[in-house]
Amino acid sequence: MALQSSAVLPAAPGFKEAMAEFPSGVTVATCRNARGESYGATLSSVTSLSLDPPMVLACFGRDSTTLQALYPGVPFNVHVLAEGQQNVAMAFAVRSGDKFAGVAWDSHRAGPPRLDGCAVLLTCRVGHVIPGGDHMIVTGYVDRTEIADETRPLVYHRRRMAALPEI
Repeated sequence: MALQSSAVLPAAPGFKEAMAEFPSGVTVATCRNARGESYGATLSSVTSLSLDPPMVLACFGRDSTTLQALYPGVPFNVHVLAEGQQNVAMAFAVRSGDKFAGVAWDSHRAGPPRLDGCAVLLTCRVGHVIPGGDHMIVTGYVDRTEIADETRPLVYHRRRMAALPEI
């Protein structure tokens, strides 16, 4: 199918609109700072980076409070949210307040906070933090993966969240 030129926009707004057409998984990254305080952020830019060693990259806005707790070696979790977890995505998308209030998570476990009911959990360690425009790119070495059976992931497309349809 050929591209139609029905909507030609300037670079910045056009880019934002084009990226809204690109479906992505809905993820939440969590970590603790040096004082043990819990942090988390909803991210739409998370992807695999390397198989050997297993690595991911995650993009955080430069003003992210979660980003401030991430530096090389710090453990963090990447949660791929599941069908019905739109409320979790929205809780971690806000810029302030207690993001964990009203969200089911394991607050007693050592290490980064672990959210309940996710489709996938990646337990990682920060490799590098690299500038990328108005974001910072965090690479993570994946130490452990968990995949929930019979759980459909939540996807973001055209500024809406929905479960991935059965394929």
